[in-house]
Amino acid sequence: MNDIIASLRSLPNSVRQYDTYRHLHNTVKKYSDSFPFLSDLKNESLKLRHWKKITSRLALQISMNELTLGNLWDANLLDKKKELSEILTTATGEMALEQFIVQVQSYWSSANLELVLYQNRVRLIKGWDDLLGKIDEHLNSLSLMKLSPYFKSVPEFQEGCKSWEERLTKLRSIFNSWVDIQRRWVYLESIFFGSADIKTQLPSEYSKFKSVDNDFVQLMRKVAAKPQALGVLGIENLQTQLDRNESLMCKIQKCLGEYLEKQRECFR
Repeated sequence: MNDIIASLRSLPNSVRQYDTYRHLHNTVKKYSDSFPFLSDLKNESLKLRHWKKITSRLALQISMNELTLGNLWDANLLDKKKELSEILTTATGEMALEQFIVQVQSYWSSANLELVLYQNRVRLIKGWDDLLGKIDEHLNSLSLMKLSPYFKSVPEFQEGCKSWEERLTKLRSIFNSWVDIQRRWVYLESIFFGSADIKTQLPSEYSKFKSVDNDFVQLMRKVAAKPQALGVLGIENLQTQLDRNESLMCKIQKCLGEYLEKQRECFR
């Protein structure tokens, strides 16, 4: 287009005075002026659903595989620039939401639990603050995502957001229980397995703790074999198991506390 305009302008004045010349020059200039907007339409955020809206606004009855530059020019592209710009803005906003969902999926698909060996016996989870912080960060962002004006227009966003909210909410509930259970287990394990006197004085609590210990150690070995964070969601009845063990350890810890208090009374 620029070459054609340059060629036209190089013609002598005797030619440039004709209506035919002015018509050709103005036509080429109009095509050339459309290029910046055509460049915007190359934006990768434009999906097929957006192009259907664009061709509808331009009254083009043609498939995307057959669409040409000439079709857009013939449809007076620039006359619809405002409407098409709104479609482009929407597409850009929707792409930002799409990219965020992809980021969440990418992060949790590869996120592994950080494990550390304890007493040469079992690997425990560490880095709880970072783990729970990331879950809350993504849940908060998903909630904000639903406030976007572009959220409700795409069913895939609603499905993806709902799916990840459910998974991360369940994951947070599991880990909130887990961090407390692991802390209690470490405390009770050092007492019941480190003191023969406690075993003798509290045989019932010791027996109960052995049951909890067996469950907990098996669970941690299962996690160590497959440390993906999302993998815990696939462990059958995990939340029920955690709740049961937490309840048992609370009762054991209460009895232990009462016993230790009696022992302290004896030495006062």
